[in-house]
Amino acid sequence: MTKVRSFLSRALLLFRRSQIETDIDEEIRSHLEMEADDHLRKGMNPDEARRVALRNFGGVDQVKERYRDHYRFQWIESFLFDIRFAVRGLRRERAFTITAITILTLAIGLNVTVFAVMNTMLFRGFPLVKENDRLLYLQEQFPSGSCCASYPDFEEWRAQAHSFEGMAFVAGHKPITLSDGDAGAVDTVATTMSVNAFGLLGVKPLLGRDFVPQDEENGAPQVAILSYRFWELRFGKRADVVGHSVRIDNATTTVIGVMPKGFSFPNQENLWMPLAHTPELHQRGPGAPYAYFAFGHIAEGATIADARAEMETINTRLGASYPATNRDVVLKVGTHSQFSVGPNASVVYGSLWAAAWFVLLIACANLANLTLARTLGRSREFSTRIALGAGHLRMVRQILTESLLVAGAGGLLSWWIVQWSVRAWATATESRFLILDYTVNGGTLTYLIAVSTAAALLFGLVPIGRVLQLDVNGTLKGDSRGATQGRRGKYLSAALVAGQMALAIVLLSGAGILVRSLLNIVNAEVGVSAPEQVLIGAVAVPRDKYPSPESRITFFDNLQQQLLAIPGIESAAIASIVPVDNSGGTSFELEGQPEGATNRPVVSTVVSGPDYFRTVGATTVAGRDFSTEDLPDGQPVAIVNQSFVAKYWPGQEPLGKRLKLFPRNKPAEWRTVVGVASNIMQSNASRQTFVPLIYVPFRQQPAAAASFLARTRVPPAQVAATVRAEVLKLDSDLTLEQFSTLKQSFTFRRDRMDLEHAELGKYATVAPIFAVIALVLAVIGLYAVMAHFVSQRTKEIGVRMAIGAASQDIRRLIFREGMVPVAFGLILGLTVSLAVNRMLQSQLIGVSPYDPATLAIAPAILVLVALLACQIPSSRALRVDPAVALRHD
Repeated sequence: MTKVRSFLSRALLLFRRSQIETDIDEEIRSHLEMEADDHLRKGMNPDEARRVALRNFGGVDQVKERYRDHYRFQWIESFLFDIRFAVRGLRRERAFTITAITILTLAIGLNVTVFAVMNTMLFRGFPLVKENDRLLYLQEQFPSGSCCASYPDFEEWRAQAHSFEGMAFVAGHKPITLSDGDAGAVDTVATTMSVNAFGLLGVKPLLGRDFVPQDEENGAPQVAILSYRFWELRFGKRADVVGHSVRIDNATTTVIGVMPKGFSFPNQENLWMPLAHTPELHQRGPGAPYAYFAFGHIAEGATIADARAEMETINTRLGASYPATNRDVVLKVGTHSQFSVGPNASVVYGSLWAAAWFVLLIACANLANLTLARTLGRSREFSTRIALGAGHLRMVRQILTESLLVAGAGGLLSWWIVQWSVRAWATATESRFLILDYTVNGGTLTYLIAVSTAAALLFGLVPIGRVLQLDVNGTLKGDSRGATQGRRGKYLSAALVAGQMALAIVLLSGAGILVRSLLNIVNAEVGVSAPEQVLIGAVAVPRDKYPSPESRITFFDNLQQQLLAIPGIESAAIASIVPVDNSGGTSFELEGQPEGATNRPVVSTVVSGPDYFRTVGATTVAGRDFSTEDLPDGQPVAIVNQSFVAKYWPGQEPLGKRLKLFPRNKPAEWRTVVGVASNIMQSNASRQTFVPLIYVPFRQQPAAAASFLARTRVPPAQVAATVRAEVLKLDSDLTLEQFSTLKQSFTFRRDRMDLEHAELGKYATVAPIFAVIALVLAVIGLYAVMAHFVSQRTKEIGVRMAIGAASQDIRRLIFREGMVPVAFGLILGLTVSLAVNRMLQSQLIGVSPYDPATLAIAPAILVLVALLACQIPSSRALRVDPAVALRHD
């Protein structure tokens, strides 16, 4: 306890230094005056009395130091001195300081931003959900390629699995019409799920109550829980919303709760409703109308591996018990990142994080070369301080202090970059199908501090090694070897340059194949002509105003006629979706083949109106297009594409053949094929092959939401405003979205990609940024080394020129010094690229990880900029005046 009090008292005295110094001076002065007075009384004159008093007292400064040692911490004093000395030194060399801080700010900011994004994508899971790392998501994939998990299978899992302490089921999204008195009606979507879902997620409603088992019973009053966003937008955050009655699909529904702000599950939802145990819910197998996914919380003591193994066993058992529906069904059990981001999320985001570390290492190698040159310039200063007794370790501490100050300043500035970058990333990549928490918190700050410290140590090691090898005597005698770079230093500097180049080439080649993969998607042949001349838009009409098929047909007929009446419009059509988009799958049967209620093949279907193929720039290669005579009460017809004929009727005449579609919640019926259309890209995320398609007349399957397409004779921008105005004029309550040209809609969109490639757009955008930053840093490093090389060898260059060396000889000397490490770096980088690119293979479409073009272009770019980096110091060397150089110190 005494030691603690002593420590605290000494610590408090640090804040009273000026007063203590004054007190010491006063105490010494009083003591000297008292002793001098004694000597005066003994008969000495004043000068002699003071001289004797000082002699008896001893050294004043030594006494002050001994007294100071009683109240101060020596190591703190020394540390503060090092900081003050470092700040003065960095202020003197502003160019170095600004360059170093800028490089570190950029590299650390990039590294920490990628860490924050990776942490969110791979580990955080859904916002506000408790123990995200203990949740597993379960999904079924059938041999036909369709999904999803059915409720009867979920009941089997819940009854037989022991690795989970609880399991819940999400039945999917249900289109509804919500009306609330005078506020009118709105079409939206409700997510239906088992009543224990929120409890398993560990999230309680902000207002009201959670679902209870009674809410799921047949005949129970209909209830709903609102999302915070929907409560705010639709109900104005009214406090009495709990208990308020609304009508959902003409049934009275009570709002029983509001979820917390920022929470949504599994997508961007408006409201949730409990499962309704209808006969359809208990259908098993592909095509079940209420099937989506299940999730479970791993039991205490169980692991993810245990849960996966147990679920595989149960799935095998179900395949044997229900062969008609569950044979060869693949059960996917994954974490949040595997379920929402993709099966290769950890590999790809881990690669991005590694790339960010590559950039940081390049920056550190760059700064190591700069600080090494700076240290060489301070050799006489360090040698003098060591000769005076400071010691090598004190010089090492001084260099570390300077490195930490520079890295600290870079880290502080990068914190603002991280916050801005993460916000920009979240905004740019926002998707209603991917709910993530991008909050920059204390964990991110801790990581930033650790990275900044690591960077300081990394780029400080090289000058520290130089100081430890410093030849004090040679330097103080003016020996040039003490102040210039020896052979070992040159090799070290060249190795750092080679390392920078190797890392840069790895990033360049990786970025190259990712960009080429993305371009293979967006530039793929999609089977339409002049898509830049086609205006498109998604239109949704209120279902309560257009409840019948006839009313919807009338509306979209009017829409098509309204578009055709606009000057400059050549043709117009209506379709359920536009080319390239995913149309969803429908099971079907072909006439003449054995009928079966399960494991039917699945095909993509598109609902389209007359003139659709002419409008998009495709053709009907056989038979006819749909017409206004294809009415709801007429003969059911269909058009198939060439890929469908090639797969299911090879070498046969398709016209007149019949097929039966089995759409969800609709009766199946035989349709007669009346036409064959040219291939149009649909329902293939990679856009590399044309899949079989079946087209159904819009008049025979009208919906409340569809897309219009209008081909223009004039540039679309000239009629776009008129088209928008005419569409909205038809009904003030309709919504118009995705209004653009068909060509613009072909850009990469995450929400229409398969889960494996959904993040490719992000990777292909971010990777070139990494590569460019790495390239710039590597070139700056090479330029700095070459500039230092020229400045060190000014006298040598002057001598060479004086004895007759030609300009090309000097240039060859400079370029050889710079390009040799570049060549070694290229060889090493290309070797590493072959392994790194292999890791990215899951994201590549139409391009090999060993793509020759990329592996040739990336080195060519690097060599080009490296030559430029050597050219500037080379030109400076050629301007050296031999007479001046020979006098160079």
